[in-house]
Parts: sequence; structure tokens; C-alpha cells
Amino acid sequence: MSKRVLQKEISLQNILESATELFSEQGYDCTSIRQIAEKTGISLGLLYNYFNGKDEVLREIILRGRREYVKAFDSQEKLTGLPYLEHHIKTTFKALDQHKNFCKLFYSLRLQSEVVKSMEQELHAENQKVLQALTHHLAEAGSTSPSAEANLLVATLDGIAQQFLIQPNYPLQDVLIRYVVQLKNHLKTN
Repeated sequence: MSKRVLQKEISLQNILESATELFSEQGYDCTSIRQIAEKTGISLGLLYNYFNGKDEVLREIILRGRREYVKAFDSQEKLTGLPYLEHHIKTTFKALDQHKNFCKLFYSLRLQSEVVKSMEQELHAENQKVLQALTHHLAEAGSTSPSAEANLLVATLDGIAQQFLIQPNYPLQDVLIRYVVQLKNHLKTN
């Protein structure tokens, strides 16, 4: 990679990090493109060389953030059944903790941003893959209703994630351990 291309990617990454921080702290609607440029330490004109507006910045943040978040799950392909489910749950919370600003932003925008709504089909397709994998592994682990339980698992993880993001001292590790134990016990009794 040439020095110029590398510098451009670094600048782009700095813009996205600054915007993510501002959007997650102040909210998307309360953040201006000028504030993003100022926080990044670049001129407004230079920022417009990268993006046409705030919606494009947000779209890129979501695409990259989801890609990074999903990448955390790549290593679980070799696992099956209960080990897969346990790894999935732990990886969910590890990724959540590592990408907290992105997750805060994404959760806050899920139901209100036109940018997120415009990406709905793309995001839905990713979510369906996860749901299918969970359904498959729940069936392997002995679930008598794997599809319903996969939806319940996703809803539970979603709720735990929201609590973690809004409560400063949320006991994530304790909840994680308890939930995994509860899931194991439930699957043993099926």
C-alpha cells in the first residue's frame, strides 16, 4: 500500500472514529458535520472530500462497525451444538465490550434513523444468517423447539446488550455466566 493510500485510510478511520464518538455521546441529530471535522482536526472541505454528508458518514460507520462486529464470530465455525452456543454468547459480549461506542450508536439509531432503515434489507440478511446458525446448533444441542429458542436467545442477548450499554456498572460477566449455565441446564432437561 502506498504512503498516500495509507494516509487516506488513516484519515478516513479518524473521521469515522470521531463521528462514532460524537454520535454516541450527543446523538446523531445533535451532531453536525462541522463538529465531526473539528473533532477529527481537519477542515470541513477536506471532510467533504471523503463524504457528501452526515448520512454517508453514518452509513460507512454502520457498514464497517457491523463488519468488525461480525468478524469476531468467524472462529466459531468449527464448533457445533452447545459449545457453539456458549462461544456465540461469550463472543457477543466480548464484541459488545470492544465496540461499545459503535453498539451504543447502533442501538440508539435502530428504530429512528432513515439511514439505518435504508439498510434494513442488508442488515436483515445478516441477522437471518445468525438466526439460522443458532437454530441449527440449538437443534444439535437437543432443543425441542430450536427456531423459537433461537429467537428467544437473540432477544435475550439483545436485552442484555441494551442493559450493558445504558447501565454504567452492569454486571455483564455475572449475567453472562448465569445465562450460559441456565441455557446448559435447559438443554439438558429437553
